[in-house]
Order: sequence, then structure tokens, then C-alpha cells
Amino acid sequence: MQGRLILAVRRLVSRTVLAPFRFIAYLLHATGLEKVYKPRFVRYAALLELDEAVLQRLPRYCHSMTGAEVDPINLIFVATDMELKQMFKDAKWNRAHPTSPLHLLYSLVMVFMKRAYPSAPFSPLYVSTALQDMSFQQATRANNIHRRHHIRIWRTRFKLSDGRSVWVAAASYDSKIKVMWRPPFMIHGQDPNFDKERDYVVRSLEAKGAVKLKLVPMTEPAPATAPRSNAFGAKYFTDGQAVVVQL
Repeated sequence: MQGRLILAVRRLVSRTVLAPFRFIAYLLHATGLEKVYKPRFVRYAALLELDEAVLQRLPRYCHSMTGAEVDPINLIFVATDMELKQMFKDAKWNRAHPTSPLHLLYSLVMVFMKRAYPSAPFSPLYVSTALQDMSFQQATRANNIHRRHHIRIWRTRFKLSDGRSVWVAAASYDSKIKVMWRPPFMIHGQDPNFDKERDYVVRSLEAKGAVKLKLVPMTEPAPATAPRSNAFGAKYFTDGQAVVVQL
């Protein structure tokens, strides 16, 4: 009973106290001013290695602006800022534009024209009060905005002694567009097999020299026979593990 009460209090804090800070983060992101104020967990903690104790302290899910759980964390990167950007660039992934009104309007035009938009913006998702630090996407053979590989990446508070940071990420495959009459008005429908997309990201980076270190448990498994639903009602299944990748 006490454990449930503590969990309920934490959820209430996340949904009410942190929401204004997430909204501020989104506004600065949308206007290109996020470097002025980029929320972080706490000050960096220097590590000799990425051990099990540290892995247990990493976030498990990303959240909506109101604090609802969205996608599970399924990738962990060990890299510097420049290594991460360069590796995805070499693997032919495109950076996403900020979620500004102009980019959202252009996205809608591309949706109705069924055309490609290689740098289409992503919906803002958070770890604590931090909006994604990086977002990458890769077009499919269909070459339109409806279908794409995509990944959001957040910097954590941990940094190794050699200067490389520890990042967490959520990867999934967008298979279609859904238009709604409530915010965010337009979202992508996701392929429910999150593990398949996680492994696709790893393979694309391994082809450019990244090293897959290990699999670590992150969330409760959700089998295909009993999928889990995220905050937007999309169902997904996963083995609950994240791949640790060193660049």
C-alpha cells in the first residue's frame, strides 16, 4: 500500500509540477532558443565505467508534456556529442527540424501531398523536464513522410572519465499518419514491434563502426500476445531490453 501511494505521489508531481517546465522547454525548442535553457537532470557525475549500478539509475521511459508514459527507452549510447552526430550522419540519418509552427505547417502539406520531408519535426517528448537533445530519422523506400525510421535521444547526467557522455534513446518505426481534433493534432502511427526498430538502428550504426556492447533490462516485457499501450493509445510489444552501443 505504501509503495502504491509513493508511486501515485510521484506521478502527480510529474504531471503537475514539471509540466510548466516542459512547456517552457518546448517553447524554446520551437523558437530555436533551447540553448538558452536546456533542462538537465543534475550536474554531471564522472564515471570510470558504465556499470550495473549506473544502468539501474537511467530513465526507463520518455513522457509527454503532462507526464504520461509514452515510449520505452530501448537504446543507450556511450559517445561524445560530436561522435553521436557524425555517426548518424554517416549512417544516412537526418536531423529533425524543431517543432515550430512553420515546420508543422510544412509537415501537413507534405502529408496531404504524400511527399518526403527528410527533416520533419518530431512531437516533443521528455525525460524529466528535458526535451530530446537530438532527433534523427531515415526515409524508407516509400520515400514519404508517412513512413520513417526515427529515434529520439536524451543526454543523461552521467559522463565517463574519458569525456564521453551516456545517452538514452527511444526508437520506433512510424508506419502511417493519424490526424486528430485535439493536440498535438497529428501523430504518426507506430509499428508495434519496438525491438525490430531498435535492432535496425543498431545494425545501421554497426555498419559505420559502432560497437554493440550488451543488452540490459530496462522495462517490464510486453509480449505480442499482451501488448502495452502508450499515452497516445498506440499498442506496442517489446522484450523490455535496451542495447548499449559505443560509438
